[in-house]
Formats: sequence, C-alpha cells, structure tokens
Amino acid sequence: MSTVVILSALPREIALIQETYPGDVLHEGGLDIMHHQDGDVHIFSAFGGMGTTNIAAAAQTLLTVARYEVGASADALIFTGIAGNLNARLGFGDIALAETLVYEDTDTGIIAEDPPYRETFGSTPELLALAERVARDAGMTFVENNASISGASRLMYTPSGIREVPSDRDDHTQNLAAHRYTVGTVATSNLFSTEPSVLTRIIDEDHADAEEMEGAAVSHVCYKNDIPHVIIRSMSNDCGESYEALDGRENDLNTSARLAAQVALGVVAELVK
Repeated sequence: MSTVVILSALPREIALIQETYPGDVLHEGGLDIMHHQDGDVHIFSAFGGMGTTNIAAAAQTLLTVARYEVGASADALIFTGIAGNLNARLGFGDIALAETLVYEDTDTGIIAEDPPYRETFGSTPELLALAERVARDAGMTFVENNASISGASRLMYTPSGIREVPSDRDDHTQNLAAHRYTVGTVATSNLFSTEPSVLTRIIDEDHADAEEMEGAAVSHVCYKNDIPHVIIRSMSNDCGESYEALDGRENDLNTSARLAAQVALGVVAELVK
C-alpha cells in the first residue's frame, strides 16, 4: 500500500501519529492535514473534532484531499482514539478493535435507504485481523467481548451504580504488553451517556464493548467511498462518569490516546512495508 489516511477526533489522539510521520501541513475544509511522504508512501493525518457530523465531514475531506494529492484513492483509513469502556473485562488503556459499529438513538432504517444501504457498519476484516495481530504481537492479552459474556451489563452496572474497577485493570502504563484487547462492538452516540439504565440498554441490545461519538460515522463514510478501514479505541474511563469528571486527568487521557495510536502505528508499519 502507498497511501494511508489516519484520522482522530482530538489533537491528543493524533499527536503520536504526527510525531512519527511529520510533514507539510495542508489547510482544507477546516482541517490541518499533515502530509508525510517517503518515496511512493503517503501518510495523511488530521483530527476532525468530536461528534458524528464533525468527523464525517473530516473523513470525507481527508479522503478527498489524499485522492487529489496522490492521484488515486487512499488504500486504507485508520481511525484512532479514546472511548468510554462498557466491558467489565477491560480497564484503563485497554483496546477495543471495532468489528461492528452501531449508531445509538438513531433511526438506522431511514439511513439505510441510501447508499451504502447499511444499518450497521464495521472495520474491514483484513485490516481488523492485522490490528489484532499487532495487538497480539505487542504482548496484549485477549479478553472476550460483551457478546460472548452472559449478563455483561450486570458486571458493569450494579443496583448501586457503576462497578469498582479491579486494581489489575487500572494500570496506567504506556506499555501495550500490560494491557488487554478485545474484538467487538463499538457504539456511537452524539450524547455523552452517563445513566446506568441507558448504558445497560446499549450493552444488552447491541453488546457494545465501548461507547464514543465518531466511529460509526467514520465507517459509514468509508463504506460510501469503498475505502478499507479499521477503528481502534483505547479505554480512557468507564462509561458512567460525567464529562466533567475527566477534567484534570490530562495525563490519563493522553496516555490512553497514545496506546491506541501505538496500535495504529503498528498497522501503518505493516501496510507500508
């Protein structure tokens, strides 16, 4: 492969990518797009903002710019970033590789009336398998996804509220080998969900292992453009905490973002060999 596009929602999530693949900056569609070129290899990277509208616009802009600059469609898109955890077998910094991506609080039947005629989305199987191999080769421990766990929601949310995170799942090291990964479902919502009843429903109905605000929209755009892609998420917190509770935890958020980016970089290295 010669052209890889890497997208995130936030600057912290793309930082390690752009440190590794620095280049000229192009300004287009409200994005600052870094273009790294090494011979026939082109790496385009940018952050696009939070939420489905922001990130869908960013994904389409990034793919269009890459096509214009190189003269051909991108070979792959990688989306990397942090998410809220819904899987009791995962903890801080652990990775969810999105086999399936679902929109929450959305009439997906209406969305599916237009191309690509899908109600759910998902990472391209070959890229998903590559990301899993990168995680495994880094020494990460595989754990089951929520679809494989009976009563998964009850392990996360008790009558008294959110679970207490076990100490062995609260390791804040940037060493991937100290963390776990799963291959499962990521739920996308334009709401920062905190109510246990809502989060329980997301687990019970969709078997989601993580919730965030962009993944399904990125996959949706990639399906429209026929672009192979993979969505990589690192758990920055358990779903149920308020957005304000993350204030003052910059180091944690940065660490989680860089763990996901490490997996993304592993995928890039394999793609451009």
